[in-house]
Amino acid sequence: MDAAGTLRALIAEAHQTLRDGDVVAAERQARAVSAIIRAERDIAEYVTATEAQQVEDNADALRAEFMERLRRIAAAERAGAPFGVLERLAAGEHPD
Repeated sequence: MDAAGTLRALIAEAHQTLRDGDVVAAERQARAVSAIIRAERDIAEYVTATEAQQVEDNADALRAEFMERLRRIAAAERAGAPFGVLERLAAGEHPD
């Protein structure tokens, strides 16, 4: 059974407990379901935030690498490096 199905079953159980006249137990069951739902939502939000942060960190790292390549290419070009060296720098290779 999936998570939604499990939660529906737990809610149905709480409803049955209420129909059976045990208000305290039904409320306890309903609160447990609410706590589970809040926990699931918190986990989903955490996962989404973590994934977004990883993408942002990755983008920052790529941006920094790209800027460093541009600096190396510009410095090599100003120093009169041959085109082959500039190509290798653009590809991310370090000249020997």
